[in-house]
Amino acid sequence: MKLVNEYLSKLRVYLRKKTNTSKKSEAERKNKVLAFLRYCETKGIKRIQDISETHYRNFVSECLNSKSVETKRKYLLALREFFQRAHLEIQINVKNNISRTKQKKLLELLDILQIEISEQQKNEILKLL
Repeated sequence: MKLVNEYLSKLRVYLRKKTNTSKKSEAERKNKVLAFLRYCETKGIKRIQDISETHYRNFVSECLNSKSVETKRKYLLALREFFQRAHLEIQINVKNNISRTKQKKLLELLDILQIEISEQQKNEILKLL
């Protein structure tokens, strides 16, 4: 609970209020960051400054890969803002991450349906998503 308490005590620093943002959206962003911090606590992290890119990558692979693309995008945006505000040297490229997720889901779908298509066809489908 140390990480969560540290975050909550400095919430105004770590999660700035955006203009034209509803209280519901703010609460969702806060909850996404809290979910990440709780994950980090289970991995033995004691301070926010001790969080590394490895923890972020493990969280994404263990907790977010089963989420929808839009949910994952929202998590990544919330975490990117948190990392910037906490001055952590963790870079998140939301667009590339989402693109990889879409590609993975497409491959899973093609495998389930037992359909084989060319790389060009895959790229055309991914452009539509």
